[in-house]
Amino acid sequence: MEEIREYYKILNLEPGASSEEVKQAYRNLAFLWHPDRYPQDSQQQAEAEQKFKEINHAYDQLRTFLSQPQSSVEFSTPVKPSSPPPHTRGFYRRSPTASSPFYTYTRVPTPPQPTPTEIPWGWLMSVFFSYILVGWILAIVSIPGWAWGFTWMAWIAIAISAASGSESQHSWLLALIFAGSIAGWLAGHQVGGLITAVVWGFVGGALGAIAGSEAHSGTVMGVFTFGGVFAIAGLVAGTRTGDGVGALTGGLLGAIIGIAIGVISDAVFNTRRKMGVGSVFGFGLGAWVGAWTGAGSKAVLRALEVTGSDVIIGAWGAIAVVAGVVSQMVAGEKLTTAVNEFHTFLILATVSGIGLALGCWFGS
Repeated sequence: MEEIREYYKILNLEPGASSEEVKQAYRNLAFLWHPDRYPQDSQQQAEAEQKFKEINHAYDQLRTFLSQPQSSVEFSTPVKPSSPPPHTRGFYRRSPTASSPFYTYTRVPTPPQPTPTEIPWGWLMSVFFSYILVGWILAIVSIPGWAWGFTWMAWIAIAISAASGSESQHSWLLALIFAGSIAGWLAGHQVGGLITAVVWGFVGGALGAIAGSEAHSGTVMGVFTFGGVFAIAGLVAGTRTGDGVGALTGGLLGAIIGIAIGVISDAVFNTRRKMGVGSVFGFGLGAWVGAWTGAGSKAVLRALEVTGSDVIIGAWGAIAVVAGVVSQMVAGEKLTTAVNEFHTFLILATVSGIGLALGCWFGS
C-alpha cells in the first residue's frame, strides 16, 4: 500500500482519488512535463524525461490498482489475532491503544464510487449535423476526385484521435492540425482554386497547431502575421487578380520595415522588453500592409469581387469542419469514461461517417 500512496503522491493526488481524477491528473502532468516542450539536448529536457517516465509508471500502476474490485479496501495484517469483522466492508485504519498492546481497527466508510458517465447525445448530435454540413459543402463545391480520398482518410484519422483523446496529450494537437488544414483547404478551394486551397491548407494547419498547444506569444504572433501574408498571396494568385510572389515579397519587406520602426518607437518610450508593443505591432501591421501593397493595386478587393458568394460558402465549410472536429474530440473524452476506446471509435466513426455521407447525398 505504501507504493500505491507514493504513486498518488507523484500525481499530486490524495489516496482514494477516483479513476477519473487520476486520469485528469495524469493528462495535466504529462502535458506539463512532456520532453518535447523543452530545448533539445538540454538539462531541462533530461529532467523532464525522467519526470515523464515517473508519471507514466505511476499512472499505469494506479490504473491497474483501481481496476481491481477490492481497490477501495485496504487490509493490514495485525500483530495479534485481533482483526476487523470479516463481514464488514470498508477501509480500516489500525492503531495501538494505551490499554492494550494489540491493534484496534477504526472503520472509515468507502468513498462512493463514481457512476458511469452517460452517452453524450448532445455532442454526438453536434458531430452528426456538423458533418452533414461538411459533406453538403464538399458536394456542391465539386472538389477533385483525389481530394475525396483524402477526406475519408482524414475522417478515420480524426475518429481515431478523438477515441484516444483521454489517453494521449497529442490527440487534441493532431486533431486541430487536421481540422485547420481541411478547413483552410476547403475555404481556399472554393475561393481561389487549387493554389489558394494548398496555401490556405498550410496556414490552417499552422493555426490548428497553435490552438492545440501552449505556444509562446512570439510564436503565435509570427504564425498569425505570416499566415495572413500567405493567405493574401494565395488568394490573389488563385483568382489571378494580383501578384502572389509580390505579396510574399512585400510582406517580408513590410515586416522588416515595421519591426524597425517599432524598435525605434520602443526606444523612444523606454520600453524595457526585448519585443515591446511598438515592435510587435509594427511587425504584424507592416507585414500585412506590405503583402496587400505587393499583391497589386486593389488586387485583394478584386479577388473578393470575383469570388462573391463563394467566400460565404467556403467560410461556412471551414466553420463546420472545425465545429465537427471539436465536437468529436469532446464526445470522445466523455465516451471513454462510459465505454472502451474501440467502442468509442466505432460510435464516433459511425456518427460522423453517416453525417458526411448524408451531406454528400443532399449536395448531389
